[in-house]
Amino acid sequence: MKTKEIDMLDILLILAKNKKFIIITTLIVSIVTVIYSLLVPQYWVSTAAIIPSGDDQSKFSLSSSILGGLASSVMGSEQSDANILIGIMESRTFSLDVVKKFNLIEYFRIDEPDTLISYEAAIKGLNDQIISLGVNEENGIISINAETKDKYLSAKIANYYRKQLDNYNKNSRMTKGKQQREFIETRLAEVKATIDTLSYDLNRFQKKYHTIDLEEQAKSVISLYSDLVSEKITNEIELEFSKKFYSEDNQKIENLKVKNSILNTKIKEMEQISGKLNPKYLLSMDNIPDISLQYSHIMLNLEIQKKIYEFLYPQYESAKIDELKDLPTIEIIDKAVPAGKRSKPKRALLCISAFLCSIIASSLMILFKEFFKTKAIRVKEIVKELKSY
Repeated sequence: MKTKEIDMLDILLILAKNKKFIIITTLIVSIVTVIYSLLVPQYWVSTAAIIPSGDDQSKFSLSSSILGGLASSVMGSEQSDANILIGIMESRTFSLDVVKKFNLIEYFRIDEPDTLISYEAAIKGLNDQIISLGVNEENGIISINAETKDKYLSAKIANYYRKQLDNYNKNSRMTKGKQQREFIETRLAEVKATIDTLSYDLNRFQKKYHTIDLEEQAKSVISLYSDLVSEKITNEIELEFSKKFYSEDNQKIENLKVKNSILNTKIKEMEQISGKLNPKYLLSMDNIPDISLQYSHIMLNLEIQKKIYEFLYPQYESAKIDELKDLPTIEIIDKAVPAGKRSKPKRALLCISAFLCSIIASSLMILFKEFFKTKAIRVKEIVKELKSY
């Protein structure tokens, strides 16, 4: 115990003996550190906090003790979503967009004639020196930290990451709801185009054959034709009957013959569409079967497409709603704002650390010097004793 006290006393005496060296060394190091801390560039950190959005209803339902066993799997899913979002922000495409947006090649003072090399260096500088991404494992909150020499630039970069990530989720990232909506939307457009084409064909058909309501027109033609035929038959019967009681030159028989001739002419006109007195929208008997077949074919296809459209449109509206539910957007916890306090250099801590380290280092240098000096003297004494023998 006594030896230790003597050794400690020796150390204190040695340090006191060389206090001038310690003071000068500490003073020089402290002054250099202060100058360095004043000249070194200042850095500012801005942070944006986001969280992957989810279905609130499903989250609240998990508070039940019955579903408590599923909570861990849901939290694991949220963490997985957070890791996916971080991976997106760390991607080269995302980083390159930030480099171009804020001209980071000039910020890093990269003087390289090859553009590709310049971009690669700027991307590396962005990920290594400016951006720091992290996720809180307890609540899944993602932190986007941007550190630059300009407090306003730091805030802009952090907020740009947040905005671009949200835009990517809304416009680029494919989800089940979006895929379903796009598929139905494409099919719906195809059906709509087919309906428009068939409607145009129907319009041309109606103009060509002067049809408005084919079924009613056909009924009218058949009714008129049957009336003419029945009247002709009646007239022929009356003519045959009159011939039995009147001579051929009788006026009544002459009238019946004239009427019969007129009826024959009208019947032929209806049958052959060659009659000059046929109304424009009165169909020819010969053409009714062919027109009906064409009309039925067009109407059948048109009705089928309309039924398909009626089926798809509600599906399309439902898919749009599902897409909004399924859209992997983000919730903003904190927007990045310009920092009020610099992140580095921490001048007070730096000066205090340099002051203490200089005292310790200078003291150790003196002790080591004294130690080796004592050892050298001891070695000389041993050598001298050996020589005396």
